[in-house]
Amino acid sequence: MLVSIIIPTFNRVHLLGQAIDSVLKQTYQEWECLVVDDGSTDHTEELMGFYVKDARIRFLKRETLPKGASHCRNIGLKDARGEFCIFLDSDDMLLSHCLKDRIKLAVENKTDKFLVFPMFTQHKGERKVLEIPEAKNYISEFLQYRIHWQTMCTFWRTDFVRSIGGFDAAYPRLNDPEIHIRAMLIAGNRFKVFNKHKPDTLYRIVEDLRDRKDFALKYNEALLHFAADIPKFLYEYHQEEKIPFIKEYLNDYLDISFRFIKRRKNLELFKVFYRNKILSLPEYLKLCSDYYKYLASQKGILGKEILKLRLS
Repeated sequence: MLVSIIIPTFNRVHLLGQAIDSVLKQTYQEWECLVVDDGSTDHTEELMGFYVKDARIRFLKRETLPKGASHCRNIGLKDARGEFCIFLDSDDMLLSHCLKDRIKLAVENKTDKFLVFPMFTQHKGERKVLEIPEAKNYISEFLQYRIHWQTMCTFWRTDFVRSIGGFDAAYPRLNDPEIHIRAMLIAGNRFKVFNKHKPDTLYRIVEDLRDRKDFALKYNEALLHFAADIPKFLYEYHQEEKIPFIKEYLNDYLDISFRFIKRRKNLELFKVFYRNKILSLPEYLKLCSDYYKYLASQKGILGKEILKLRLS
């Protein structure tokens, strides 16, 4: 059974080779690797000239908009030949036993649309297990910003992830929770989380040197989509009682990101959360009131700064 490993990349030549090497080291050898470049300006193309000497490795380029990892993943998904697929980021790695173990369990669980496995995290050389807790309802967990696994933890049946449209390329962030919430709703009970399985991937925490304002702008844009889309999916699958859970994403945004965003865009975001019934009217009014107090404190109108905005 062929497995397609799809790797989006952008200016990661210093890490990409290690990700591809982790695929080459697999004990299970029936795989193909599709590296999809997002317009890199470093030496990615030269590096790939070396790797494509292995016929199992293909190098694709994103030639249409929008820019971003999700569009690149979808380009790879379109060309994938495998019965199963993994989306591997260019700064992460598969452990050598990953494909062998996943194929075995996929064969044993033929009716499941996707399987999920734990991973290691690594920061400054220190490796830890990111445990996936047992949960009665993983949809509820993801809706409450409890994101227990990353993109590469999921082993997809390729025809299933294609049938749900792959990743939503309109999202500049929150791609992982969006596709997993959508996939869990559509799959129903036809997926399994192997939270007791040994970790089979490595998520490397690379120092984030991106501009905070740029990060916040992308987060704001993604939340506008998320707050409009996810309630629609929940209504469609008769789980609308879970809609208020989504406010935890707004709480995360309120921790830091809102400070870098103009007033109009913040108020627009708060209104979208209210209109889609994620926030009640009292919650919405209190949030707006606290936000104006915060703005006044920044101008010195109030003597004491409100350091944090938070929904209870």
